Amino acid sequence: MNKPQSERNNTRQIHIWQFVDNWRQLQSEVINRLPKKLRADMTERVGISGESRIADSRIEDMAPIAKKQHSPTTKKATKIVVAIIGTLTFSAGTQVLTSRLGAAALPAAMLGGGLATFFVDDRATKTITKMRITHSTKQELQAIARQQQAHPPVNELDERFYSLQTALVQQVEGRNLEKQLLIDAVLAVSMSAAELTINLWIISQMGLPGGFLIEAIAASLPITIIWMAAAFQSDRFELPEHYADLMHKYESYLFPPSGMPEAEVTELLADKEAQESRIDWLVKFVADGDDGGRLKNLAMAEADYDLNLARKEKQQLEEDRNCAIEQRLFQHRAEVAELPNQFRASKTDITGWSPQQMRENKQRLERLRVQWVQHKTAELEATQAQDIQLIIPHRYSTKIKQREEDMAEAQKRYEEGRDNWSEENEGAEGDLGDAA
Repeated sequence: MNKPQSERNNTRQIHIWQFVDNWRQLQSEVINRLPKKLRADMTERVGISGESRIADSRIEDMAPIAKKQHSPTTKKATKIVVAIIGTLTFSAGTQVLTSRLGAAALPAAMLGGGLATFFVDDRATKTITKMRITHSTKQELQAIARQQQAHPPVNELDERFYSLQTALVQQVEGRNLEKQLLIDAVLAVSMSAAELTINLWIISQMGLPGGFLIEAIAASLPITIIWMAAAFQSDRFELPEHYADLMHKYESYLFPPSGMPEAEVTELLADKEAQESRIDWLVKFVADGDDGGRLKNLAMAEADYDLNLARKEKQQLEEDRNCAIEQRLFQHRAEVAELPNQFRASKTDITGWSPQQMRENKQRLERLRVQWVQHKTAELEATQAQDIQLIIPHRYSTKIKQREEDMAEAQKRYEEGRDNWSEENEGAEGDLGDAA
């Protein structure tokens, strides 16, 4: 990625959002005076801005956790390790249940402990994950609400900005807000409590020094290990997977779209910035009018903006064309100056030559060099003339002609707007005269 270009694109996008933020602060009276089409266009752009910004914010929040995502193999291996540990630590209850099986009691107790560990670990992991993602979603919704309370909307555009942000979070993360099934938490906590109770009873029979506190700590150690493992798996496996899925959903609301080539992003942002600038100009005209009094109505203001924009773009194209021609001239001069150093004569065996022969050969090579340079110079001049007279002008002529057509069309609309204003004004003056 071209870093300077990327920085320019970021600056341009910030500028686009600044236009939207300015519209969100307009007085409702100004909004109500805008034409329906212009107001609808602004409403759509405010919505895009609100959704894109909240999507970008959520992706930024989730990215650090989503990067922790491990392979499914690692996830399975971790669960197996936890189950194996559980066969040794989470088997007090199964030992009591299998105590009468004789020699098979210990293997049965270990197998039961492993199964119980797997079940409790799975339920506990889901419970912890559900609690954390629900908390994250609620926090984001509360942050939007706090921002809205801190900066109460002043017009319908500002209200739409916040309402669409809230709606998008609810749409993408709505499942996180659904009530958690209590059965998962109840089963995990119940089995953990049962194991703790049995462990405490067994340890109390052993009469460990230190009293009840030491016995309780020892009895709770297996349960603590299981729940710590569940928290670890939630942080390393479940949450990264869940957040990666949410990030993918949010990406479809980003502007510019995620994954777009840098050149296309540059073109898209340039076009977007020009559109927002045009709308902002019209809004300012409706709000403040024309200080000089030249622009009488919105049609004239719109045409005047388009006329000036086309004129500036035409001037820029002409400057770019002249600059390209100048660079081509500099290139030609450099190429001609380098020609004498590029001449390569064929090697000749001068063994046994007399001084006279060597002088004649040197003069011959100089003549060949001069002739070669003259020939190559003529070729370069022909190529340069073709570039300057045909290729470079043609590269810009179509665009310049299009801008001239845009200027003529805008001038026509400007005059039509002025004529309409004149007719309306004449009619109003006639009515006043009749009344007098």
